[in-house]
Amino acid sequence: MRALLFLLAFLFPFLAYAQGVYSYYMLNKELQVIAATKERMYLYQVPRYTVVITRQQIDALGARNLFDLLEKLPEFYVWRSFFGLKAVGAMGVKQSYYSEKVQVLIDGMPILDPSNGSSFSTNDNISLDNVKQVEIVYGPLTSLYGFNSVLAVINLVTYSPSDLKVNIDSSISTGGDNDFNFTRSFVKGGLSGIISFNYREDRSPHRSYTDFLGASRSYSSYRKHGTFYLKLNGKSGFFLKLYVVDRDDTFPVTISQLVSNGNSFAKRKALISQLGYKWSAGSWNYTASLGLDWFYLKRAYNLCPFNHPYCSTLFTQELLATEKRYTKEPKLDFSASRDLFGGKLLLGVSFKEAHLYKTEIAANFLPSTLTCQLSQLQTTYYHDLPSSETLLPERLRSTFSPYLQFYREFGEYSALFNVRWDRTNDAGDTVSSSLSLMKELENGVSVKLNVGRAARVPSFEEMYIRNNPILYGNPHLKIEKENSVMPSVEFNGERVSASLLYYRSWFEDFIYKRKITPLTYRWENSDSTVRLQGLSARLKYRLSDYYELYVNYGHRFSVHGLDSEYLFYPKRKLVCGLRYESKKNLFDLSTTAYSRLTSDVPGFAVWDFNFRHYFNTKFSFSLTLKNLFNKKYWFLNGVPGEERTLWLGLHYLY
Repeated sequence: MRALLFLLAFLFPFLAYAQGVYSYYMLNKELQVIAATKERMYLYQVPRYTVVITRQQIDALGARNLFDLLEKLPEFYVWRSFFGLKAVGAMGVKQSYYSEKVQVLIDGMPILDPSNGSSFSTNDNISLDNVKQVEIVYGPLTSLYGFNSVLAVINLVTYSPSDLKVNIDSSISTGGDNDFNFTRSFVKGGLSGIISFNYREDRSPHRSYTDFLGASRSYSSYRKHGTFYLKLNGKSGFFLKLYVVDRDDTFPVTISQLVSNGNSFAKRKALISQLGYKWSAGSWNYTASLGLDWFYLKRAYNLCPFNHPYCSTLFTQELLATEKRYTKEPKLDFSASRDLFGGKLLLGVSFKEAHLYKTEIAANFLPSTLTCQLSQLQTTYYHDLPSSETLLPERLRSTFSPYLQFYREFGEYSALFNVRWDRTNDAGDTVSSSLSLMKELENGVSVKLNVGRAARVPSFEEMYIRNNPILYGNPHLKIEKENSVMPSVEFNGERVSASLLYYRSWFEDFIYKRKITPLTYRWENSDSTVRLQGLSARLKYRLSDYYELYVNYGHRFSVHGLDSEYLFYPKRKLVCGLRYESKKNLFDLSTTAYSRLTSDVPGFAVWDFNFRHYFNTKFSFSLTLKNLFNKKYWFLNGVPGEERTLWLGLHYLY
């Protein structure tokens, strides 16, 4: 409490530079979104439950990447896997560390890695430095965006040339982390665009970790991410998007959950592109695009580090393996839209072909001989092994998907309908659909109902993993289906904004790891239907022209049908804070609290503080204190949470 009073006393002299602010009602009328329908429309017109986080709100929270932002939203649970990668659960489902049921788009372009179905595998540091606003559409969206758009779709809308000429952000932290971003716009002839580059290094957290055999080390690891993005638009209708990621992750813990000596790492590269053209003919508007995505993974497994006291008694050398994977995915998409029957009709078809076209492995043992009986293991000198020893064989998956969307307003009512058929050559086919209804009442109140069916296709890893004594693939996996009902009510007034969302989901053929023996698992579909329900509530209250109080609450009531770690999810999450905004200064003091996850993972509450001072319209300074009171907390498997970290940043926007 003394620290809180000190911070408020420190900030008090800055509060003289106050200015008026917008109303929630007007903001809701002015904001536009794209992700809900693939076409630009005003937020108040969207029948689906949709949340928009503006650039001003991102700055107030001090969010540098997407994980920072999702930490502050009641529908998400951000956690860390045993070997150090962050992951996100949503709407009552924890998911695996791939976070495969939440999909991320960059200006409407998916960044999903087809080998594991994850956007966060492509980039574990999705920067927000070049983002103008974040759009989150909740609920089943497979009917619009295809497989794995199950719990939510997050669209990052980047800056346009009309927003800025140059943006430079540079930040460092006491944890040894740093973040740098450069964004530049250009207009030349009939061509305009944005080019941006982000580089980030992470070394925190530094707290101690003890593995299941009792060995300990600092949990600190070294991770670096480089991200390049190019967006071009031509007056003729031409457009190009190019997203490039180069990331290195050194893991503090091996895949066998033993503390590492640095020989466990992953190097990933990704190139995601979309080249298209928009034109009109008669009453129809057309969009045609093609893309080629390419993914590279080099991952080193140190199954038994020689410096580990247990391993040194079993083997005369470390058990080292290095795997390489190469995946490409050409894509075609065509859509046509027009006004029809007083509404808007969208017809489209897409085709893509994910090809894991090359896999390699080098090791000093034969993975096919690695079983729970270590006496059967055949060791050798470190060298390239034959293809029969790889963890994944070469595979190809083609997906053909026609889809339809129709939106119509009827006075104070509006309706949105989507249907899509996805056909694959190796996992079967499924039909997804959704119906969203909205009624606008008086005084800024709207009532919405969304019912739908979404689908997640099993990944290459889940179906075809082999030579792994701990986890077996299953080529007979079925497509996972989710049926959901989501009523909600929203209110946007001058000083108060509030919303309440209830969700109820039924998962059929839920994909999870089934225990076969005490030490081995196999990917399976659940025999029973997995049922869960919960709610999220949001309240923002403008105490004055400059102060805002906000409270966000998420609650999962129940889950039935399966006991799986993918359903280990905090029953309650609370995010509340006080925010001050003026012409010269901005600060946000907030707490994020989770209830108990399991008997071994207690609940916790973490306080964060963010302050930003604007020297003028171009230059600003930021100070962010994460985990203000240095609260000790941990996730599953004893993985430590973040310690107290101070971030300092300088920002230039012109």
